[in-house]
Amino acid sequence: MQLITLIYVLLIIAFAKALGELLSRVNQPAIVGELLAGIVIGPAILGRVFPALGEMYDITSEPGKFISDLADFGMLFLMLYAGLEFSGKMLRASSWLGGTIAAFGVAIPLVIGYVVGYMLDLRGLTLAFVAVAMSVTALPVTVRVLKDLEVLKTKTAGTIVSAALISDAGLLLALGIILSSVGGGASPENILVLTVGFIGFFVAAVLVGRYVVPHVYQLLRWMRTGEAAFAVAIGFAIAFAILADWVGLPAVIGAFIAGLLLRQTGTGLKTWVRVQDVLSAVTMGFFAPIFFVLIGFTVDFDAVADSLPLFAGVLGVAIVGKLVGSYVPARAGGLGPNESVAVASMMMGKGAMELVFARLAMETRPALIGPDLFSVLVLMAFVSTMLAPILFRIYYNRAIISNEISGKPVEQVDLDVVNL
Repeated sequence: MQLITLIYVLLIIAFAKALGELLSRVNQPAIVGELLAGIVIGPAILGRVFPALGEMYDITSEPGKFISDLADFGMLFLMLYAGLEFSGKMLRASSWLGGTIAAFGVAIPLVIGYVVGYMLDLRGLTLAFVAVAMSVTALPVTVRVLKDLEVLKTKTAGTIVSAALISDAGLLLALGIILSSVGGGASPENILVLTVGFIGFFVAAVLVGRYVVPHVYQLLRWMRTGEAAFAVAIGFAIAFAILADWVGLPAVIGAFIAGLLLRQTGTGLKTWVRVQDVLSAVTMGFFAPIFFVLIGFTVDFDAVADSLPLFAGVLGVAIVGKLVGSYVPARAGGLGPNESVAVASMMMGKGAMELVFARLAMETRPALIGPDLFSVLVLMAFVSTMLAPILFRIYYNRAIISNEISGKPVEQVDLDVVNL
């Protein structure tokens, strides 16, 4: 490994944690500071002052590729940790309302996005891709924000994560079909195979939870060290990530499902407490900040300045469409007005998922989107991600003050552990 690579990683971690700490002291989630760190030390600002930093932003260079790989692990570790922290019972309890919010939260921005995109001269698969990208909710970002705000174990968080997971599963299938259709490469048979693969993954997850997870529990009871149990957790997550990628889902969804399943085995085990502590330190202290800083790297203000009408339309649909589309079913499902806005605000956040697909769309032959549209989508994701936690915090606190919700975790921590 080159010395310069270590220097770049040190620069990223230092800025991410410093700005994250600064923002947390003004009652904002640390993720906002980490995203800002990506802009400050990225090509938009520091890269202009020190052109030699260009190697850090170039994923074809050795340092850039190494940092990009670390960011990929950041997504995977973050989602595994979220699954371990999150209650499967709470997710199931919120599945009906979450599914309703997901359906309306996708349909409304999708329709509005088609209309606005057509008015801005987008056509064909490009129009379809942009409309779908505006409807996505970034599950890794959403989970990180909820974790930063210390509300991940609440009923409200259960509704949000359930809705985000359901909506993203369907939209990622749609994005996969759109990308496979570039150049006329998609056929009804291929689309059917992709759809069956998506469904098969979730069926496999249920079967693994029923027949394999109990054996993992026995293995964890036999282990005496937290390090060994940590290796089991990581291996389980990677296996599910590989399976998810094989059927066309993002690997991070596989890691999240693995965390949910492993939580069922680890609850009450003394070694599992250490696993969660180690995973928290590794994820929140190292991998996740790198991932969020790299999102900031991709913002190109010059490209957006040349496409301001397009940016305004895309951002408006991404924010207003998701807010309205999620607020209406939340209210109809019995949530109070403030809690409904809090849920809707978290549904508008973007991030990793659509950025990954946006880069794939730019790299297709022929290219589905150009550099200007790519930059518009990146900045749209950044702005919506910045606004989501701010609005959520305001209206979530209002919901607590007005006694709409208690704000307490739905599960109390069980202090009795197996004496291993």
